[in-house]
Amino acid sequence: MHLSKQIESKTARRPALLSLLALGGCLAAACSSSDGAPSNPGGAGATASAGMGASAGSAGAVGSAGAGVAGGGAGSAGSGQAGSATAGAGGAVAGAGGGVGGSSGAPSAGGAGGSAAFALTSSAFKEGEEIPLKYKCMNVNPKGQNISPPLSWGPGPAGTKSYAVVLMHVPSPEHWVLWDIPPNVTALPENIEHVAQPAVPAGSKQSLANLDGFNGSGYLGPCPQTPNSKQSYKFTVYALDVETVPGLTATSSPTAAATAVKAHLVAGSQGVSLTGTQIQTP
Repeated sequence: MHLSKQIESKTARRPALLSLLALGGCLAAACSSSDGAPSNPGGAGATASAGMGASAGSAGAVGSAGAGVAGGGAGSAGSGQAGSATAGAGGAVAGAGGGVGGSSGAPSAGGAGGSAAFALTSSAFKEGEEIPLKYKCMNVNPKGQNISPPLSWGPGPAGTKSYAVVLMHVPSPEHWVLWDIPPNVTALPENIEHVAQPAVPAGSKQSLANLDGFNGSGYLGPCPQTPNSKQSYKFTVYALDVETVPGLTATSSPTAAATAVKAHLVAGSQGVSLTGTQIQTP
């Protein structure tokens, strides 16, 4: 009787044991399956990690693909690799920024520039301003001193062998021409001598004017003849293709000298100008 009860008890416990064994096997299988799942994301993660390692280059795309595979896997391993891929993408952005920096550097190299431009300026007045009184003629009110203003200009174009300066009452006539200025001279001091061949610039020559009550060699400044009417006067520097302008003498008029000068301009050069104003008052 006692033996029979022991057998019945063991028989009753067998289904439970089998159930536990089955559950254990299931858990083992599940664990095995779970452990196996990360191994694939792990491999994918390695791909993503490779993408990250190559973040300095264009391999960010590979990192991104790795992130996708990792995302398909389970759990934290996938999200961790996705973060690596994001870092790779960031590297790609940084690389793009570097490219932008390189391209922005190019214009600076292109902005090197050359020598000073061929342009005419004066320390006495700027373009469009009134020419100071002392540079005006002495024959109309308010009276000036009839001395030439300081002028300076940049180097002329290739082929320049001399310079000439012309002062003209716009639109006409010419008041003063100074020619045969050596090519290494790019400035005139104030008050060039009133002689046919001034000492400065060395070798230069001047026209002989007979205009507005002035009769003499050299500079004749602005001399407006109409009261209360602002007049324009233009200084022009020409680059010439000859060292000495032919056909001119110490008695050449400003108009004749200007015509001869303009016949010998360096090809493609039209001269550079500076215009100012003056006025006569009653």
